[in-house]
Amino acid sequence: MADEQKIVVEVPDRSYSPLASTVELSKIEEFKKGWVTAIAFPDNLPDLAYTLASTVAIPALLSSCWVNIPIPGFIRLGVMGMLAMAGFVACYLRQVIPEIRDILWVRLGLVALGLVLGS
Repeated sequence: MADEQKIVVEVPDRSYSPLASTVELSKIEEFKKGWVTAIAFPDNLPDLAYTLASTVAIPALLSSCWVNIPIPGFIRLGVMGMLAMAGFVACYLRQVIPEIRDILWVRLGLVALGLVLGS
């Protein structure tokens, strides 16, 4: 009994405000701000031209390969599953972060244009 340690529990006042809630809100705001900056178009002209060209050209290349190269059915099914998941994430982000709605529609439109041009 002499070796036992005493446990001291401090009970905060009723006016106690945990810091975790303010830190958590800050992290949520950082998360939203990170997505806004990640999806936004760049400010300078060369980077903007590269971003627009790659947003159209990469889906065009992939859809061209999809149409012209014989790909096994299970790979096609896997790619369709990943595209469905990416669409779900895009819809979720559009609902959760209203600041990115317009730019997300523009980017999805450019990807759709690339898919149409590639096939």
